[in-house]
Amino acid sequence: MNSVAARKNTLPILLQAGMAWVLFAWNVALAQEASQPSREFARLLAPRVWQFPRDHGKHEEFQTEWWYYTGNLRSAEGRRFGYQLTFFRNALLVAPPARQSQWAFREGYVVHFSITDIERQDFFYEQRMSRGALELAGAAQESLAVHVGAWSARGGNSLMRLQAESEFGSIDLRLEETRAPMFHGKNGMLQKGSQADEASYYYSLPHLRTNGRLLLGADTFAVEGTSWMDHEFFSSVKQSEVAGWDWFSLHLSDSSAIMLYLLRDANGKISRFSGGTLLQGSDSPKSLSFDAIEASPQSWWRSAATGGRYPVAWRLKIAGYELHVSTPVENQELDTRKTTGVIYWEGYIEVSGKVKGAPLRGMGYLEMTGYAQTVDLSQKN
Repeated sequence: MNSVAARKNTLPILLQAGMAWVLFAWNVALAQEASQPSREFARLLAPRVWQFPRDHGKHEEFQTEWWYYTGNLRSAEGRRFGYQLTFFRNALLVAPPARQSQWAFREGYVVHFSITDIERQDFFYEQRMSRGALELAGAAQESLAVHVGAWSARGGNSLMRLQAESEFGSIDLRLEETRAPMFHGKNGMLQKGSQADEASYYYSLPHLRTNGRLLLGADTFAVEGTSWMDHEFFSSVKQSEVAGWDWFSLHLSDSSAIMLYLLRDANGKISRFSGGTLLQGSDSPKSLSFDAIEASPQSWWRSAATGGRYPVAWRLKIAGYELHVSTPVENQELDTRKTTGVIYWEGYIEVSGKVKGAPLRGMGYLEMTGYAQTVDLSQKN
């Protein structure tokens, strides 16, 4: 899955990205005339009965939702790239606005798009936002069809298509599901705090066979590789104590996939609600508890732009796996304060290590949030 971003205490845990919506605030006053205080957004109180392709679509009864795509790609000439394309949906009102204006809207959308050029050590990103009205942005309910302007993720059956174009480059990728969704927690209901509804519905598609076209500057590349999709939705709950998190999505050479998330409080302590999921071969996904994970940072990188200091290399011990995670490009930081109000690091990573004594390698993506916001930017060094 994805995804994204240090949280405020009044926001739900796991990915604040997409929650701030500060630039939508000017329109909230107009939209609130249609609010209905007697109604609430849906809460998560029991595991979900999943239906696909329906559940690839939006779940408008929940306040917050995102579709998170990341991938590791290679051109025919062997040049390596990473990409991220993430769509966030946040509902401002429980009910549709009563106003008849075509500009009235219930929910807003944000999208983040990035490309990493491994060989040239370059990282590019752009962010956009729009209201869910006038076909400026939106998502379908019956299947995957989410867009902000011309940037989109669409799909049916086992195929998906991602499209995004910016001044720095573009992607036009076709993703093919090669196995069933990987559900996290209890059949896709993942508990992330002590409150009963401090949870999310969350699944991933970790093995998406990918091919298509990537444009960077004046160069066009035919690319192929593997992508990871996270899809998550929930409604906000108050008094979260999480100040940031580290999220890993790993594709390993023994055909396994690992999703790992480490939730941190303001003092840097890892929450016992941290965990993950391990998928090995054709086995059913296995939940990883806090006690089953050892994670320790090995080296750090400081952003000259924001002062954020990120752990860009890790040692992980998980269910018989001993892994070293590092990145070939240290600067993969996104300053998305214009759209989501947060700064985070999201980028291409490489994996080496062993499982039960057998060597293995891998790649994936790492997201780290809450590191820049804790730094006094006037005291950068």
